[in-house]
Amino acid sequence: MSNEAQRASEVDARRGPRGVRSRFRSVAAGALALLSGGCASYPHDVHLAPLVSNLSSVGGGRDTEALGGALRVRRKRPFDEISEWEVHPLICHEEYGQGRSLTRFLTPFGTRETSPRETVTQVAPLVRYQSDHDANGLAQWQAFALPGLFWSEDASKRTVRAFFPFGGEIERYATYDKIQFVLFPLYMRTKRDGGEFHHVLWPIFSWGRNGKGQFDGHIWPLVGVARPGEGESGFFLWPLFLWASERPYLKPELQPRRWMFWPFYGLARVGTFRAHSVLWPFFGYASDPRSGFWSWDGPWPLVRIQRPGTAKDVAYRTRVWPFYSYFKAPGIESTWAPYPIFQQRVETNSSGVRRGTILIPFWQQWQDFTLDGRESGSFQKAWPLFQHEESPEKSRTGFPTLLPTWRLPDIDEHYAWMWELYTRERDGERVSERSWGGIWRREHDEFETREYISGLWSRRKYRHGVATVRETSLLFGLLRWRTSTRSDGFELLRPALPGPGWPPLRGS
Repeated sequence: MSNEAQRASEVDARRGPRGVRSRFRSVAAGALALLSGGCASYPHDVHLAPLVSNLSSVGGGRDTEALGGALRVRRKRPFDEISEWEVHPLICHEEYGQGRSLTRFLTPFGTRETSPRETVTQVAPLVRYQSDHDANGLAQWQAFALPGLFWSEDASKRTVRAFFPFGGEIERYATYDKIQFVLFPLYMRTKRDGGEFHHVLWPIFSWGRNGKGQFDGHIWPLVGVARPGEGESGFFLWPLFLWASERPYLKPELQPRRWMFWPFYGLARVGTFRAHSVLWPFFGYASDPRSGFWSWDGPWPLVRIQRPGTAKDVAYRTRVWPFYSYFKAPGIESTWAPYPIFQQRVETNSSGVRRGTILIPFWQQWQDFTLDGRESGSFQKAWPLFQHEESPEKSRTGFPTLLPTWRLPDIDEHYAWMWELYTRERDGERVSERSWGGIWRREHDEFETREYISGLWSRRKYRHGVATVRETSLLFGLLRWRTSTRSDGFELLRPALPGPGWPPLRGS
């Protein structure tokens, strides 16, 4: 041993553990100083899934995730403002631009939609809040909340409040222009289409005049008459005797009329059409000799047979529930056998045709076709194995799928990350694949391909001029190298902890 080494050893021995720790700190500081120049910086790729990842996404965006996908932030381009953020399954917010956005929370119960003209927030069926805007700013706002709170205010600061059942005023609700009440059902006043009506001990006593000045009223269940719009209806000893007539401006023989001695017999007629009801709702028969239309119900709801004859816009129907049901009307044709287990369905509209099959709960499939017969989209779900949706520009595949039968994109977006072991999404030429938690990922577009296995390995492949370049990262970015089809085909890269450290821009 040299004299210098011997002296250093004697000094360390005198210092004891403190001397060893001092040397260790010096060595560690030197190592950190050496590696600090090789740390990956934001927004370079970091992939430590399922804990956290910050990656360049296909199409040039930026995708940051944590906790296996429970937390997610997206940018349309690496340095853009956030376009979407998600805290699954609690809340998800998307920015669409031009003052439009959508926030979903406690999906499928809550939403908040904003646009330049209005903002609507609701948690169905408990709360709904809407604010309307115009060129001068806030025009009005309305709020509903169960068990019966209503509150609104317009630009003039005029306020309307109600707390059901104690009292208050409600405007533009359901079909009413205004509702005022005190200790409901003790007293209520309603306004609709220029008419005004009073209700005492609702629904027992009601009276008023409609917009044409005609009297409406009833003492329920003894007697009553109502004249809403173009028509008139009434009852006597409700529900035993009921009657109604509509469209008084037509010739008498063309005015729809109906009456019923409930439940024994009822009759409805208009023109040559007649509909009879016996022991409502169990038996019914209708016919129109002019068109050849006829329909039979009985016993309801098990059997219904309807033939349209030459009548237009009338359905053809055969139902022997639950064994068989066939329905055909303009724009739709469906067959159930048995109901509701198996269905085949064809829908036609101005843009094309959709053909679908359902086998509850295991299978759902539909295909869209343009009017000239070209396929324009499709969807398949085999529960609990997989689901796949395809359109000319986009597609999505997920495996497995835990939601039976139906297509539920909002539910999938908020909850499928918990159980999908494999997901593949395509947008044009851009394809993204991932395993559960994002531990394995593969993404490629027209510029390059990037593959990841969390912490252990990552590869980046792209074109550089006429050459094909491959970059590889191992062990959290400690070991990285580049190969190329050019003559100078191998190059060591600086470490990029925690790796892999690929740049934010594709093909760079």
